Amino acid sequence: MPDTYHSNLREDIVPFVSKSKRLLDVGGGTGVTARHLKDVGLAEAAGVLDAVAPYDDAALDFASRVDIENHVALAGFLKAHGPFDTILFLDVLEHLVDPWGALDVFSQHVADGGVMIASIPNIRHISVLKNLIFRGEWNYVDAGLLDRTHLRFFVRDTAISLMARTGFTIERVDAAPIYHGKHRILDRISFGALKNFLTLRYYVVARKVGGA
Repeated sequence: MPDTYHSNLREDIVPFVSKSKRLLDVGGGTGVTARHLKDVGLAEAAGVLDAVAPYDDAALDFASRVDIENHVALAGFLKAHGPFDTILFLDVLEHLVDPWGALDVFSQHVADGGVMIASIPNIRHISVLKNLIFRGEWNYVDAGLLDRTHLRFFVRDTAISLMARTGFTIERVDAAPIYHGKHRILDRISFGALKNFLTLRYYVVARKVGGA
């Protein structure tokens, strides 16, 4: 069976990425997204940092399986291959014991004017609240908002504060498109008032400016 979880192309992130000299996809699996961003001209050099990162992929410029939670080893990898113009965290920060500390390390290896871009699941989503409030259920599953490997949970404001704690300027916060038919109707008839309950994830772009 193909490993679709680790080889999923995240085309949704393309509109948020500007052309970079060096791009790092943290939690980028086998490197499908990093390779795509390089192929379309958004990165001159691209690589991944993931427990399943390939070492023999000629299309990637660098790859590592270093433990993100080991901040000393992480800093060593980043120093060797950075600084980076773009670092991606696509649905990965919620899997970490200490995403705050990890971001502190990553932020030190972003080039001046560079960005850290995260997509972060929204635990305030109606599907979670409905089961919690009306059924008393909080059941972990193999994938999704209650993925059993999620260790941290965020809403819009805490996703922003997570990325802002590095001293970077929050440049952009976007809600993911609402694809579920009934949820799109709720969004329309509420004139957007329920959007925070209908959004599965937020995209946060944080830029390094000045002395950050």
